[in-house]
Parts: sequence; C-alpha cells; structure tokens
Amino acid sequence: MAEFYNGIPKIEYEGKNSTNPFAFKYYNPNEVIGGKAMKDQLKFAMSYWHTLCAEGADMFGVGTADKSFGTTREPMELAKAKVKAGFELMEKLGIEYFCFHDADIAPGGATLEEFYKNEDIISQEILSEMKRTGIKCLWGTANCFSHPRYMHGAGTSPNE
Repeated sequence: MAEFYNGIPKIEYEGKNSTNPFAFKYYNPNEVIGGKAMKDQLKFAMSYWHTLCAEGADMFGVGTADKSFGTTREPMELAKAKVKAGFELMEKLGIEYFCFHDADIAPGGATLEEFYKNEDIISQEILSEMKRTGIKCLWGTANCFSHPRYMHGAGTSPNE
C-alpha cells in the first residue's frame, strides 16, 4: 500500500513532557476517566471535506494546500488516492470514525448516471478500507449546499 504520510509513525501518547512533535501530550486513549477509557468518551471523526478536499483557500485567494495526493488530479484517480490517504491518516491518529458528503468522495461526472457510477466505485474502495481497518462511518449525507442550484435551499427551495 502506498504511504502518503511518509516517515510519520502512528501517533502515540507520550505525556505532557514529551518533546516529540508527533506525540499526544494530553490525550491518552487508554486512560480511564469516570469509568470509561478516554477513547470511548472522545470519539473523534475525520471530516472528509476538510481533511481531504479543502485546499485552504479564502474568498480572496487560491488554495494553499496541495491535496493532489501524488496524482495527476484525474478525478477518479484522485478520489481513490483520497480514500487511501484518509484511512492512512485515521490509522496513524487512532481515529475510529469518519463522515462525508456524497460530493466529497467521488467526482460529479457529466451526468447523474456517471455520478452514481463514480459513487459506486469509490464506495467499494471505502468499504474495503473500512473492513481492513475497522474504522467506521459516523455519517454520510448529500451535499445540498455547495452547488449554485441550491442557492434557495435544497428541499425547501421555492423554485421547481
């Protein structure tokens, strides 16, 4: 399997005095607090759109983060690379959940049929990684806000 975060090991708890920049200083997933392990009280989830899609742009500039993940940015190649990079990152950080919008995981394509096909292909990639790692989907939903067609809302739009 390709490694996207080369040289970065699984992040472990080392305590507040650790000088390791790649260590948890205060979050100890196995420490029991109030009868439950910290990892059971703080269930972190990776948000696909922020972590793998957003390129660090603001309204006055272009993206500042390279999110090509070693690809030529061909849409399906990039979508598959994001799956691998995302699951590698979650494994290294010990994150057990992720969440996404449909438009985050697969390219839209030229038609609705192509979008569905792309979603099916990438969904299989994600399911494979979920089985391999044990990482679970916290939630997945439709992105009914980023395209101009939703300027008046999605299901609440006053237009036809």
